[in-house]
Amino acid sequence: MPIFTVTMKSSRSAHEKDRLSVAIHAASIAAGYPENDFFQRFLALDPGDLRADPHYPDLPKPRTDQLLLIEVLLSTGTHISRKKKLVVDLVEKLAEAGVDANDIMVFFVETDRTSGSFGGGLFAPPIAFDAR
Repeated sequence: MPIFTVTMKSSRSAHEKDRLSVAIHAASIAAGYPENDFFQRFLALDPGDLRADPHYPDLPKPRTDQLLLIEVLLSTGTHISRKKKLVVDLVEKLAEAGVDANDIMVFFVETDRTSGSFGGGLFAPPIAFDAR
């Protein structure tokens, strides 16, 4: 399922957001999620509304104003190996799109698939992962 919420400062153009979207979707596919599993939202905040310690947790260099705070909503029980693969693929694909790995923060939030409807009042069926 993953649903991605990307929070960033509002200085990014529509073209940059498109480039980020393509990279995030490519990472999702590389991590084994279906190609048609495409749910993203971008929250662009005024510069003063997104604040983060530039060094936490002991980064080799400070974060820049290009920070991406990525929250990934996944099904409860998603295995840690799948999360780690997704992070590796996000960092790789976003780097290809010009994002410094130091500026990528990824956090996972889990929800039971029976806690929401994807449309039409229907609940999502169990997901089958690509065995990559």
